[in-house]
Amino acid sequence: MYLNVTQKSRDLFRDYPVGRSGAAAQEARANPIFSWHATAITVQRQRFVLVSHDASALCVVLNAADCAQPRLADLFWQQLAEQWPQYGLAPADLTTYQQAAGDWQINQPLDHQRVRRLNEQGLYVDFLWQQAITSPLEMALLVAQTPPLGRQQPVHQVATVARDLAPARFRWHP
Repeated sequence: MYLNVTQKSRDLFRDYPVGRSGAAAQEARANPIFSWHATAITVQRQRFVLVSHDASALCVVLNAADCAQPRLADLFWQQLAEQWPQYGLAPADLTTYQQAAGDWQINQPLDHQRVRRLNEQGLYVDFLWQQAITSPLEMALLVAQTPPLGRQQPVHQVATVARDLAPARFRWHP
């Protein structure tokens, strides 16, 4: 699985293997179902990691302070498992997805629109924190529902997550 990480969050992902830059970017574009973009934000001295799926509206929000004991990848999969049934997806499909996706490979961000969307989602996490919503799972579910700012149309919507993540799509393309 490709994790396209912004520069400001590279320190959190230093323990994971880095993909070959040219080939990794090309494979991530060809396989958006296995590609995610990630960034780190700081909200009132709390550091959060936002991980946004390239092929659906899914968003995972992790509190970086919680990453001391489990590894970041373990925390990611744990929260994704908590979100999965919220979208009407079967737990067995998550297992299939995780097996097909494989281990994380760190990559550069693929395009500026995805980074801009991550920044917008970061603003929303900041807003939610100020509204006393501190559960990363609750934040992630709410952030996934937010449309892009401005006149942009959302590329992916929460209503289509079950279709976007159909098990038939869990295969790698060359």
